[in-house]
Amino acid sequence: MRYPRLCCPPFDNKFNVKVLVIVNFGPWSGSLGVTALRLVRGVSGTGASVAAVYFREDGIYQALPSRAHDAGTPDLREGWLELAERDGFPLLLCSSASQRRLERCPKGGFREAGRAEVLALMGECDRVVSL
Repeated sequence: MRYPRLCCPPFDNKFNVKVLVIVNFGPWSGSLGVTALRLVRGVSGTGASVAAVYFREDGIYQALPSRAHDAGTPDLREGWLELAERDGFPLLLCSSASQRRLERCPKGGFREAGRAEVLALMGECDRVVSL
């Protein structure tokens, strides 16, 4: 028995996937901060887009400038700012975590966001990655 050939549009190998990245760990809590930064760099190279990066709990400390630099760990704040400017996505700080842990919201690229805004972003995104 011969099956009919299905007519399919050509596959263009591009994905229109929106990703929300949630960062929970601070820059001193291990390597997950660097991993999150590398993940976002990698996502932007695949044709997918990053809708936003949301920092919560100790992750908000990644918005602070580093005091000391070593050869193995990049300055995460500068890395986030560079990526957000290049790819055009917002850097969001959990408003309650920011108010509990910081004296004031860091200036220059980061802004506070409430739970309602993040839930709305989750509804718009195809994937949510939490580190």
